Amino acid sequence: MKNLYTLLLVAGLFLAVSGTTFAQENHGNVLNVFVKFGDNSSISANYEFQVHPDITVSPEARIWFSGKNDLAIGARGDYYFDRLFKLAEPWDIWGGVDAGFVVSGDDNKDDFSLNLHAGAEYKFNDTWGLILEIGGGTTAAGGIGVGIHF
Repeated sequence: MKNLYTLLLVAGLFLAVSGTTFAQENHGNVLNVFVKFGDNSSISANYEFQVHPDITVSPEARIWFSGKNDLAIGARGDYYFDRLFKLAEPWDIWGGVDAGFVVSGDDNKDDFSLNLHAGAEYKFNDTWGLILEIGGGTTAAGGIGVGIHF
């Protein structure tokens, strides 16, 4: 339960400091929340800021369900292939990299994390979308998620 409160706090901070930014395809700010199942089960969230029509950067946090109280904090960059592939709404396809530190609650050891990922989103409307992301690297990012567009 402590991990859930930590994730909610981090997500709230992302929203509070967002200011007036815009994200992919002028839909406003985007909060993405992912759940990953299996041996490396976790929940993660990132908050996207658009820096170019095809590029976003975002702070992110991940909490594992392993019971070890591990928390990863970092940042990610994504390139959206929508214009390149001439994709129409409601689809988004991207690829990117994320990096950060895994902070373990057990031994106070910080580990560097580096991952590559690719994903797609289907938007049901201007607010909600369903995300599938795959990836690999130090913390094996990815999972099924929800995009919330502001």
